Amino acid sequence: MRYALFALLSVGFAATIQADEMPSDQQIRFFETKIRPVLVKHCYSCHSAESEEIKGELQLDTRAGIRLGGESGHAVVPGDVQASLLINALRFEDFEMPPKNKLDDDVINDFVRWVKMGAPDPRDGPMAEVESTPAETTELWSLQPIAAPAPPQTNSDWPRTDIDRFIEAQRAAEGIAPVADADRLTLLRRLSFDLTGLPPTPEQIDQFLADSSAEAVASLIDRLLASSAFGERWGRHWLDVARYGESAGNSRDVLMPYAWRYRDYVIDALNADMPFDQFVREQIAGDLLPADSKETSRRQQIATGFLAIGSKSLNGGNLELDIADDQIDVIGKSMLALTVSCARCHDHKFDPVPTADYYALASIFRSTDTLYGGSTNRPNNLPDKLKVYLPLGGDDFDKKQFAEQQKEIGELSKQLAQARKQADNLAKRLPDDWKAKRVALKEMEEVSAEDRKLLGQIKAFEEKNREAKQLEAQVAELRQNLPQPELAIGVRDAKTIRDWPIQLRGEKGKNGDVAPRGFLSCVALPDPPTITATEQSGRVELAQWITHPEHPLTSRVIVNRVWHHLFGSGLVRTVDNFGVNGEPPSHPELLDYLARRLSHELDWSLKSLIREIVLSRTYQLASDYSEEAYATDAENRLLWRMNRRRLEAEPLRDAVMLAAGTLDTSRPAGSLVLKIGEGEVGRGINTKILDEPFPYRSVYLPIIRGIVPEPLRLFDLPEPSNVQGQRDATNVPAQSLYLLNSPFILEQADAAAARILASGDERDDRLKLLYQICLGRQPSDEERAAGAEFLDQMARDKPADADNAAHAQRAWSMLCQGMFARAEFRFLD
Repeated sequence: MRYALFALLSVGFAATIQADEMPSDQQIRFFETKIRPVLVKHCYSCHSAESEEIKGELQLDTRAGIRLGGESGHAVVPGDVQASLLINALRFEDFEMPPKNKLDDDVINDFVRWVKMGAPDPRDGPMAEVESTPAETTELWSLQPIAAPAPPQTNSDWPRTDIDRFIEAQRAAEGIAPVADADRLTLLRRLSFDLTGLPPTPEQIDQFLADSSAEAVASLIDRLLASSAFGERWGRHWLDVARYGESAGNSRDVLMPYAWRYRDYVIDALNADMPFDQFVREQIAGDLLPADSKETSRRQQIATGFLAIGSKSLNGGNLELDIADDQIDVIGKSMLALTVSCARCHDHKFDPVPTADYYALASIFRSTDTLYGGSTNRPNNLPDKLKVYLPLGGDDFDKKQFAEQQKEIGELSKQLAQARKQADNLAKRLPDDWKAKRVALKEMEEVSAEDRKLLGQIKAFEEKNREAKQLEAQVAELRQNLPQPELAIGVRDAKTIRDWPIQLRGEKGKNGDVAPRGFLSCVALPDPPTITATEQSGRVELAQWITHPEHPLTSRVIVNRVWHHLFGSGLVRTVDNFGVNGEPPSHPELLDYLARRLSHELDWSLKSLIREIVLSRTYQLASDYSEEAYATDAENRLLWRMNRRRLEAEPLRDAVMLAAGTLDTSRPAGSLVLKIGEGEVGRGINTKILDEPFPYRSVYLPIIRGIVPEPLRLFDLPEPSNVQGQRDATNVPAQSLYLLNSPFILEQADAAAARILASGDERDDRLKLLYQICLGRQPSDEERAAGAEFLDQMARDKPADADNAAHAQRAWSMLCQGMFARAEFRFLD
């Protein structure tokens, strides 16, 4: 018999046990939810400081121990799956762990992914048992009441707004001077991308430059905020933290064909400037809120898709608690910037969140039914779909009436089947030419007894067949008149509302004390809501608690997210973590000023908040370099210039298509996932439609977790299963190769060239249009000369038998592709 961990022992490996960099929030979350619970459940009894005997001298309850290994090699080598004998043992290759039962493939894949990401592990010392002491709340800045600071007084004439006064005061204290203001075209391009995710068109450029009034910038901002493209841009920001996807993910990647309704809800809500507190309440408890119309009820039901769109492991385990954990995690991070779900197995190691608080929230969500589709069973008819989806429309859909109609259809269908069977039996007794014989017999004056018998059989068949056709028509009419409700994913209260016990170490069935439904005890509020009703889950009260005007986190978190998207870095750089492991704010007074202004003066209007920020002189600075300022503040935390930012995946793709003239800015109906239908990736579904040209904005691209579209995946779309408010900005060869070789880029370059060639015959005008549609400006004299030289060289190199028009198309296509690959195209100043 091969033993699981006996051979995982080795000595040395000193280099890997030195202090690592602190893992990111996403990495800590992954470890705490996917790795530590498995180690606790399956390994600690034999391989931890608490075990009676540490078998094989291998400890798995510390980072140092799990990397140290033992006699036969390293248990975990960060980044190297093959060298990590822990993975070997989990796969039951040379070793076996756990010795008696191999873990599910999903769990093993999680460990593989963990090792590939560098085996991030926040455990600095031996892990204690369940009992631990959460961090103190008294010093954590984010849990303190939001102050109401007055804007600093300054003698400088530089500030234009109160935001500028806060920035200028802190910058002046460090003796740093700001750079100059951005020029008008740079500001236009910045505002257009920041507010709509699209570059300015030549017409918009001309309109802005023609307006020399003092209100030109404000008018431009108002036009951009009123554009439907605003919701598509800022809706995608929210979808990042809502971990939006259209499939379950993991090894059973089951599609969620109706997830797109939530996507459209987010876009519409932001375009309508729905107050942010209402936006939060609808997503947590929309199905329980009062509605003044059927349309409002429908919208609020769809909003709860926020709680249903997370990834799910459908290969067993504790799915109910896993779904609640996902819901706690997304609410904790997206709205509160706290890693609450790290308290599932033990009190939070860093933040003041005890396990009891985690299970108080879990009791709310375990009293909630989450409807996201058919799991691994395809719901192919309406009765089955109504078991796993939300029917929309309120009173328009009467479930009782539907059940009665279904019963009637069932009874008639049985009668129909019987009538058809009887008609078939009668038909079998008739000769093949019975129709011709019937005609002939009717023309005869006298018929034999045998012929009369045949006529009787024919008559019996025709009557029975007629009866079958009448029943068939009745069933068809009833089916036609059946209500056809719109379906969505979302939540509703469960039939059983109760407080649930703490699951010791997060393990199913190991019950501790009952955790009454409630909220985080570390947040002190005046007159907080309480959960007393036994007929509702408590989601309404949770939504009220989060949107309480004096909540210290909610308005700070969303203000910081807005600031991050406009400046490339938040006032708190750890946008998803306001806890102990997060950073403090660079400008705490400004953060509180804006947070209180949003909740108390702007009625939670995000458009109003954004408008105030982009009208500030701080936002409108150039991104120029200053040697003196850089020497003092290399990271630009004091905002002496605007940060230069790379375009994210969606605006990059959209800008390419807009320049090419191929972008359809209307909203597509539904999603390609809806067209694919119910099913599971890799198990008999037809995904060829995903390869077809998609002319719409990138926010509408299908997000199947196992098949993320290439232009999004390569350019750092967040992992759709994770809450991630700050995107990575990698620079890898695959991105350059994509811009050089991908069929999509080549097709768009061809289309852009055709557009330019069709605009007129003057080469200089064509070059001006090229620069306008790609860079939002006119070419310099040097650029114009370089473009002309390239075109001349291409003309000289034209083969004698080449078609002139085709050769010109190729030359301009190469110019357009070169533009798409330019840093100026891909970056925002």
